[in-house]
Amino acid sequence: MVDPALKHALRHLRFVKSQQPPDADSVEFADWRESIAGALEASARALVFEEDRARAGAEATAAREQAAEVRRRAGIRADAR
Repeated sequence: MVDPALKHALRHLRFVKSQQPPDADSVEFADWRESIAGALEASARALVFEEDRARAGAEATAAREQAAEVRRRAGIRADAR
């Protein structure tokens, strides 16, 4: 039997993933990556194995870094106009 907290966290992660915006260089995409990071962190708290928790945490960190990079590039484009 799957822990209900894990089941909920994974469903939420799937839902957030399904909301991916089409433009990977948009602020909306950066916001979405932040949402992915939050969902990954929530699922990490419910995962059984330390290795899986570490991987989810690393993916959350990478998602936040990507969001910051997209926002940085979007800011440069906005300033260039």
